[in-house]
Amino acid sequence: MIQLPPEIFSAIVSYAAPRDLLTLSRTSRAFQRAAEPRIYESMTLRDAQSIYLGCHALLARNASRAPYVKRMVIYQDPRRVTARNNLAAAPPQFWLAVQHALTKTVNLESLVVHDPTCAHSWILDHEHIKFQLREATLRLPWDAHTVSFLQTQHKLLSLAVADAREDGPLYPLSPAALPILETFNGPVLVVAEVLGSPLKRIQMTVEEETTPFVTTIVAGLGKIMKTLRNLCIVGLPEDLVLETLYLVSISGFASQLRYLGVLPLPVVMREWHCIHRSLMKLPALAIIELDVTSWETPPNEHFQRVIIIELRTFCPTLQQVVFWISVHRFHWYARNGQWGLLHQTGRYQVHDNLWRS
Repeated sequence: MIQLPPEIFSAIVSYAAPRDLLTLSRTSRAFQRAAEPRIYESMTLRDAQSIYLGCHALLARNASRAPYVKRMVIYQDPRRVTARNNLAAAPPQFWLAVQHALTKTVNLESLVVHDPTCAHSWILDHEHIKFQLREATLRLPWDAHTVSFLQTQHKLLSLAVADAREDGPLYPLSPAALPILETFNGPVLVVAEVLGSPLKRIQMTVEEETTPFVTTIVAGLGKIMKTLRNLCIVGLPEDLVLETLYLVSISGFASQLRYLGVLPLPVVMREWHCIHRSLMKLPALAIIELDVTSWETPPNEHFQRVIIIELRTFCPTLQQVVFWISVHRFHWYARNGQWGLLHQTGRYQVHDNLWRS
């Protein structure tokens, strides 16, 4: 079998299930060479030990395996935390090894780095990092290192980031950076740094200290972001919902907006006419998410249906309506002239992906 042409081994490997690739690669050197491109194409490293071993494997044999990697996930699985296997306690030398491995993954397209300490953004700021990502999820601070790295990513389509350091300035991103970025997920203040990109989908997270900036950012989006189709604001205070919705309704993207959330629905129903008036100016809106957690008596399924009928009176294009009651998610959808309901529990707004649809 060892004398068979490499194409035969590659053909056999192409039919193997992913779970069988490691076993197959151990049967002979020929199968190892054929299987390794698939084995290393996507790497999910769930704790300090697996991250270290994974990086060591990429750097071995003159880093010959590193070009195979197209997707890499680095994070700490809480179920695997031990005193000796804890990413939060990893020394600087550990992160240097991660950085060295990243300099060799020249074909990397998707990267997830979830640093529990949110302190090692410098691993991305290296002159020998040559890959061009299409998707990046970075639980790293928005600092000089992160910005320097993003300035080099000209093919990035989707970006999710953590917040800036509380004790430092918000580092600006060049207006010409990220020229084809379409999807952004991050803190409301960082949204202002990506207004130069042709964004179609935005999820911004609002915290108590950034609440005063929400309407200013939304107003800025309305003037600049003509391509926006989906806008999700997680943590929007109820006292800002009417002004925010009004700004959306007069924005440059109002006529093409298809998704809007997560809006705290006021308990005082006499304020709903302001919501209705704004919804009438969103002729393409198909999906809306509403938060009714603050209601003393949350609306039951019958009352939710009544609210949907009323919303459709003013916004007949609505096809999906989601009600959030704490961790309960009531997802209503129109199908064949009827409204169906999917009720899920244990869900969190910040982790929901309907805004990406």
